[in-house]
Amino acid sequence: MSPSKLLAIVAVLALTIPSGAARAGGGFAGGPPMGMGGLPPGIGGPAMGIGGPPAGIGGPPPGIANGPPAGIGGLGPPPAPPGLSSTAKAVGRIVSPPGIAISAAARALQRDPVGRPSDAAVLARALAHDERGNEIVRGELVAVSPSAADLAAARRLHFTVLRQERLASLGLLSVTLRVPDGMTAIAALAALQRADRAGNFDYAHVYNPAGEARRPAAAGVPQAFANAGDVTIGMIDGGIDTHHRALQRAGIVVRNFADRAVSPATLHGTAIASLLVGQDSEFCGNLPGARLYAADVYGGTADGGSAEDIARALDWMAANGLAVTNISLAGPPNALLAAAVRAFVAGGHVLVAAAGNDGPAGPPNYPAAYPGVVSVTSVDAHGHFQLDANRARARFAALGVDVRAANLPDGYADYTGTSYASPVVAARFALLLRKPDLRQARTAQDRLARVSSPIAGAGAPLYLVSGAGGTTSAAAH
Repeated sequence: MSPSKLLAIVAVLALTIPSGAARAGGGFAGGPPMGMGGLPPGIGGPAMGIGGPPAGIGGPPPGIANGPPAGIGGLGPPPAPPGLSSTAKAVGRIVSPPGIAISAAARALQRDPVGRPSDAAVLARALAHDERGNEIVRGELVAVSPSAADLAAARRLHFTVLRQERLASLGLLSVTLRVPDGMTAIAALAALQRADRAGNFDYAHVYNPAGEARRPAAAGVPQAFANAGDVTIGMIDGGIDTHHRALQRAGIVVRNFADRAVSPATLHGTAIASLLVGQDSEFCGNLPGARLYAADVYGGTADGGSAEDIARALDWMAANGLAVTNISLAGPPNALLAAAVRAFVAGGHVLVAAAGNDGPAGPPNYPAAYPGVVSVTSVDAHGHFQLDANRARARFAALGVDVRAANLPDGYADYTGTSYASPVVAARFALLLRKPDLRQARTAQDRLARVSSPIAGAGAPLYLVSGAGGTTSAAAH
């Protein structure tokens, strides 16, 4: 490579990847740097609320970003976030020169499947555990729509406000509290709950992908499909490599909810996106031609994937009128996540979630186990349950064993996990429900059950759903 070309690449990286980017309280990225590529018509632009959030969505509304609302407890304003560079303000499909795209995919391979650093020391500084061993963001608690009295109680115990955001489309206020120095999150939550029994406080729980196994895939054989160009679907996951050949023609709007940097490509997010809207000469996802709104709740940060990040992503999906959203993540119950999911479902939106991979006797995972959420478990090509798939509270099952999906930096791999079954069911719902409607959402569940195959001996009613399009490995035929 010539010195001039190397310097050009370094200059582009310096512009598109802000240094020292801090965890955002509501900022976003994931769009193309200005002048570095275009979007398909209607994707990523401000027209009619498609591709860009309405006013007040995507960052704290007036009166929230720079401090607590009047009378909210006198805790003082959270620290001001770093400025958002002009190259990170656009929302939409990520477009970069070919050399940059390849290096981004290569960097993704050095991280975990959703893009978090693999360095144990970095993770230890960012994460801790609750009393049940669940991962939490170190030194933080969340308060769900706290009153002035709730926050006054926190102030008396020396908590401070780190972030607060009004989730307007869900009717919630999310406030993140910093644990007092010298206290663990476990001790801090217990003290806060004793001091204010009326408040709704919880840990900042972190959620993980529900499937990571992969192996090289055999050559693909696309199945018959119907073009889904009039369908829009959402996904909450890690970042996406939109330069992957399965996704190059897809209309994808990406937004980063965990950081202010450009959303980095991840293995898990790219695989899930391909199962939803991917298409090339040897692969077809379940909704080829559909438009995808992708919320990156990890953003390449060590503490990404928190309940706060997911709640903001759900608010974004609701603000943009997404009828169906897939989330292939799983974890413990959480007060903020529960409130966000409850409001999301009550608004007529369908949330399809992976049941998790803790085994058939494993405890319920969330958000899949919350009332109204469509929980999906996994089977193999012969209809046998995936050995370690959760089944608790699952309504539907789909192929999740040796599922062919996009790999990084290129090509395809076979994946196993309820993560990869969930997109099949989400795609079917997206074909049945085009706009949020509570009554129609319930009807869609019954309609899908009627055209699916009941699984005998599953205990509670459980239905096997076939793909809306999909692809299989040659080895499976």
